[in-house]
Parts: sequence; structure tokens; C-alpha cells
Amino acid sequence: MAELFVDVCVSLPLADGLTYRVPEELKDTVAVGKRVLVPVKSRKITGYITAIKKDTELEGIRDIIDVLDDAPLFDQKRLSFYRWLSSYYFVPLGEVISLISPPSAEPKSFRHILLTEEGRRYLKEGTEEAVKEVLLEVGTRGKSLAALLKALKHKRTVRSLVERLKERGLIKEEVRLKTLKERKELIVRLKGWVDVHPRAVAQRRVLECLKERGGWVSAGELKKECGNVRDAVSALIEKDAVEVKEVVSIRDPLSDTDPYGSEVTPTVEQKHAIDEIKKGLDRGFSPYLLWGVTGSGKTLVYLKAIEEALKRGKRALFLVPEIALTLKPAAQLIHRFPGKVAIMHSSLSEGERFDTWQRIVRGEVDVVVGTRSALFVPLKELGIIIVDEEHDPSYKQEESPRYNARDCALVLAKTLGATVVLGSATPSVETFYNAKRGRLGLLRLERRVKGARLPDIELVDMSKEEGLLSKRLVELMEGCLCRGEQAMLFLNRRGFSNFLLCRNCGYVPRCPNCTVSLTLHRKEGLLRCHYCEFSKDVSGLCPQCGGYNIKLPGAGTERLEEEVRRLFPEAELVRIDRDTVRRRGMLKELMERVESKKAQILLGTQMVSKGHHFPDITLVGVVAGDVSLNIADFRSAERTFQLILQAAGRAGRGGRPARVVVQTYMPEHPCFVHIKRHDYEGFLEEELLSRKDAHYPPYRRLATLRVEGTSEKKVLKAAELLKGVCQKVACSLKGIEVLGPAEPIPPRLRGKVRRQALIKAQDAKALNRFVHTVKTHLEGAKPAGVSLVIDVDPVLSL
Repeated sequence: MAELFVDVCVSLPLADGLTYRVPEELKDTVAVGKRVLVPVKSRKITGYITAIKKDTELEGIRDIIDVLDDAPLFDQKRLSFYRWLSSYYFVPLGEVISLISPPSAEPKSFRHILLTEEGRRYLKEGTEEAVKEVLLEVGTRGKSLAALLKALKHKRTVRSLVERLKERGLIKEEVRLKTLKERKELIVRLKGWVDVHPRAVAQRRVLECLKERGGWVSAGELKKECGNVRDAVSALIEKDAVEVKEVVSIRDPLSDTDPYGSEVTPTVEQKHAIDEIKKGLDRGFSPYLLWGVTGSGKTLVYLKAIEEALKRGKRALFLVPEIALTLKPAAQLIHRFPGKVAIMHSSLSEGERFDTWQRIVRGEVDVVVGTRSALFVPLKELGIIIVDEEHDPSYKQEESPRYNARDCALVLAKTLGATVVLGSATPSVETFYNAKRGRLGLLRLERRVKGARLPDIELVDMSKEEGLLSKRLVELMEGCLCRGEQAMLFLNRRGFSNFLLCRNCGYVPRCPNCTVSLTLHRKEGLLRCHYCEFSKDVSGLCPQCGGYNIKLPGAGTERLEEEVRRLFPEAELVRIDRDTVRRRGMLKELMERVESKKAQILLGTQMVSKGHHFPDITLVGVVAGDVSLNIADFRSAERTFQLILQAAGRAGRGGRPARVVVQTYMPEHPCFVHIKRHDYEGFLEEELLSRKDAHYPPYRRLATLRVEGTSEKKVLKAAELLKGVCQKVACSLKGIEVLGPAEPIPPRLRGKVRRQALIKAQDAKALNRFVHTVKTHLEGAKPAGVSLVIDVDPVLSL
């Protein structure tokens, strides 16, 4: 038989894949898109077949160990999409393809330590206590090397000691595989009623429960209702009164989600949008921008569009920017497509992600709702992708691979011939630009549903005010609460104070890992870094001069909560930010308190400013409208407008007159002037003019090239090298502008010193060519311990 070879991509920093021989017994099972278990040095890891070939010039080829899938997870079209993403974002193909499956679905090899016969004898007869301590910890059943090192972490030389014990033949090492398995559970059913002894109370309870349920009941449910009844069930099995069997139990994160929704007749604007999307579904690749004011019913358009896709035998992907926004659309979709909906995001448990992914692979799911990572689930026959709140920066991944899910959704839809709908009340400048030029079909929803009006917006000049809340906002809150309505306060900064200041010596506590000040979280008694999560206890004295004259400038949501409780002590208040929803299920509980009107005041960060429907909120206060406006980012005005208009959109959705108060120190700024008029289109037109003059997107393509490492000396040397290489390469290519390298903000992050250069290019091809050339020049020349990070700016690739 002729030999067969496969190219395999693995999640390692390798520019190319690895080649393996296919053993005879596996030749009929290999296919492009399947996962395989392969040896890499001493490890066994999961890889993905990207090509099959009959010969190779390489020598010393090793065999694949096993084929893990019955059917391919991707086809050639998806593979071409993964290759595009790898090239566009400058990451290895294996790193991209590994996004298809959750870590829990991948078999993992680990080093397992076992005692030898010699080791067992030494435990009885040996004299070295340090050696015996290690051998005792290994035990008769053995232990993984990681667990052994953790158990003996108090011993500095434990790793070298383990190696010496292997050399002496006291222990041996095996490479084993760890896999997450399906969860099994017992179910019980009544076979026939039997009389039991009067004292057998537990048996009687089980019989009565099973009779009342009238079918199979899980052992877990039986325990909840009747207590610990294991012995009672065993006794009833012996009496042939019940039967028991083991079944697979799906860990479904939506199991306790109640279906939500009702049939609503679309408005004229909604119907037009739905009809246009239906045409797109029949046409092939069709990209749309659904631009609708807050409360205009974009969600209904999404649901109807998904319904039409499913009628055509296709499947749907519904992307949202944040985990908090997954449950509402999921509940609405469950109402329409029961049993066919799944959610996928990083907050699911390992078991939930594994079981959900398995359901998707088996074809049991028609609609997936998720955050950016859900874009890579192996959903076959994908017909439509919804990208809700397409403008949101959360679609940009900040760790490698640094992709933008909105941009990737467009390319994936184009590759598969699918429809993609980008939805927003405040579309990004780039999306607006593409819609204007006809690259996206523009669908407008300019009116709120059910006759509701957009809220009136007024600006308050805080230079004439004292305190955190203006007199005008407090006055409006009093009236709102007196009428039995709800108010929302928006402040996009958590914590109590964003830094502490000693008035005597000027000392400000700073993070030792990042060049930023520490934020005070007074309830926890901690100073915390919001970048690396470093924290330390708060002291009432200045650690530098010993003084106690400490000032707390800047305010976060914790301080705002304290002030609101002082002003309105009888009002029920809910605060929603990352600090209050750390526990799973807490966000849902807090939202339900607002929706049920148990809370009169909702206070929070951007977690509350988008995607939520609170019909009884008639007042929104934007406490610090300038927070994001002064950030060193060319998109700062755009981000500010989007945040404020989205927050304002929570008001007046129930039909009652509503008002929004924006507190600012710059009421004459063009951004706020347009906000007051709800004139987002006018703002976008002005923003496009300023972007064109400054050579920023959408008129230029951007990328940052960043060198970072723990040694400042080495990073500065690498920055000089980067500068020279960039200047040299820029001279040989047209349309390239290089700024820097310079210090980014912050210049030190998570213990790493950073310097970066900003690259501007006329088009994507020029940018790609430039960055690839610079990367190639730097790879072997930069100092050891310094890494090159490439970050491509999201520009809506079409």
C-alpha cells in the first residue's frame, strides 16, 4: 500500500504546520478538517488536518496517534477563511484553527510520576528524609508532575530532586492523556407499587414521588425532593418496585432560562428591513447595516431574519459584544426555536462548553448566541450572521490572535456566501463610511416602536456646580421617584476613587506592574489595579511621609452609590458593574430587580448602557460625560458619543416622556452639541472630515508594532532596532507613514516595558506587505526576552 501523509496545524508558535505519516489502520479515517492526536517532542497534542498528500521530501516523519473526529469540523471554504485571518492578523495558522474547539474538548497530555519497585523498597528502608517525602507524596497510585510540584512547592529544589530520583530509578514517568468526558447520571422510574413497612418512610416518599411524576426522574431531582434516598432506592430495586438506568446528562447553561417573547406585528420600517434581508438570503453574500435608533425594534428584525434563514435549511449565528447581553436574545430565540438554541462564551463552565460544543458538532443546534469567540464554532450550513452593537470595541480581542469579530464576520460570510447584518443605533465611523459608499446595504429604523419618543437631552455645565450630582439632576430624580418611575445613572468608571493623593507630599499609590495609579475600592478595603488586578490593603497613613491628609480625587460607581444613598435613603438602588456581578447569576438577579420595579434607581457602568429594555426608566443621568473624551485615542469622540447615546437610549422606552441629563465640563464641544440634537449622522460627517485630514481610518489602514519585555534596557534596544527597520522598509514601499516608536499608554503593563510604532498605510495590501517585511527582519535580530506584538486596527474589511 502507498504511504499517506498529512499536514497538521497545532496551537504552537510555528509559522508552518507539521507533517505526519498516517499508519495503515487510520488511512480510511483521515480527512481535511478532522482533529488528530500527534506527538510533538515528548508531548501528545491535538492538531487539525489541513492537507493530505501521498509523498513528502521530509525525513524522520512520525505517525499520527489517533483521529479524534467522525466528521470534519471545517471544509476548504472555512480553511481559506482561517488562512486569511492568519495572514491578515499575523498569527500562526494553528493558533487560529485552535479557536474552533474549547480547551475542554481537546485531549491533553501530562507527565505522570509513579513509584518503581526500587522506590517502594526505599520507602521502607531508605534514610534520606527529603527523598522519602517526595516518594510518599507520589504514593501508590502515582501523581501528575504538576500536582507533585504544587504539593511540594515549599521545597525550592523539588524539580531537580524529581529528576535525580528518576536517574536513581526510584520513580518513573509516563505520558498520559486527560480528556473531559460526558457527564452521566442515574434516572429512576416506578415499575409497580409495593407495600412497604410503616417505618420505611424514605421508601414510601420515593414511591409517592415517582408515582406523582409518572415517568423517569433523575436521581438529583429525587434527592432534592426526598432527601438522601440512595439506600431506599436500593431496597426498592430489590423489591422490583423501581428500575434504574444510567444516561448522558447534558450540561446546558440555558436549562434554567425561561422562553421569552410574543408575536409582534412588524412596523412598516421593520417589514422593509426584513424583506430586504430575505432577498439577501436568496442572493448569497449580502452585507447589511441595520441602523436603528434605540428602541426601534432591531431585535425583531434579527429574529425574523433568523427565522427566514432556518426556513431555507440554513443555520444562524447571533453575536453580541458582552456576556451580559447573551441571555435576552437567547430567551427570545428559545421561544421561537425550542431545543435548537445554544450559547457560547468564556464564562461557561468547562463541562457546559464541552457539551454545548458537542451538540453543535452533532448538528443538534440551529442558532448559536455568543460573544466574539462564538464566531469560530463549527456551525455547518451557516446562512446568516447577526452582529449586534457592531460598533462596540469589545469585538476586538486584546490577546493573540488579535482579531476583530465584526470584520471577521464579514469575511466569513463572504467566504461562505452567507448574509451578515451589522446592527447598531450608533454605527462605527468605518461602517457608516462603507454604507455611504454602497458596500453595505443600508436599512434604517428611524422611529421607536409603539409610538415612543426619543428622550429630550439637556447638558449641564459642571464648572458651575459642586459635588458629584448637579442640582438639576437631583431635582429631576426627586420628581421621577415621586411619580413612581425609575431613574438610571451612568458612570463608566468603577471603584470609589480612581486614585489617592497625599496632600502633604504628593504621593500617589501606583501599581508595581503597570505605570498606573491604583483605584480605591473602599468596601473591600483595597487599592486595585484595573489592568493586572494587583491589589493591596488601604492604609489611612501616607506610606511615604506618614501623613494622614489623604485626598480622594475622581469618583467611581462605588462613590456614586454612596452619594445617591445619602440623597435618597428610602429608594431601592441597584449597582451593576464588574465588582457587583463577580458571582455567577448575580447579573440576572440584579436585572430582575430592576425589571420588576423592586429597584427605583439603577446605577452602573457601560454594562447597563446597551441592549437592555427597561420600560419604566424615564430619567437617565450621565454623571461624567467627559471621562472617555480626553483619552489619547483618535476614536475618543466617537466612543463618547456612542456611550452617551446608548445610555440615553434606556430612557422612555415604555412610551412615557423621558429626559436625559449629560453632565460635562465642555458643553460647547461638537460631540455634545450633536448629542443634544440626537444628530449622530451629522457628527459622523464631521468626524469623517477630520479623519481624512489626519490620515486616519477609514481613509488609511493602521497597525501598531509593539516591542515588550521585562528588561527596559533590552526593550529600548529593540525599539531602536524597530525604528531603523521601519524607516528602511518604508523607503522601499509607497504610501507608508511610520510614527514612533514611542511610549504607549501605559508604558509599563503587567510587568512588561513597552514601546510601539504606529504604521499608516494607504490600503490593506501595502500594510500587510510592510508589516510582514518588518517582522521578518526583526525575528532573528531583536534581543532575547523581547517579543514583537502586532495589532491591526479594526477597519471593516470588505
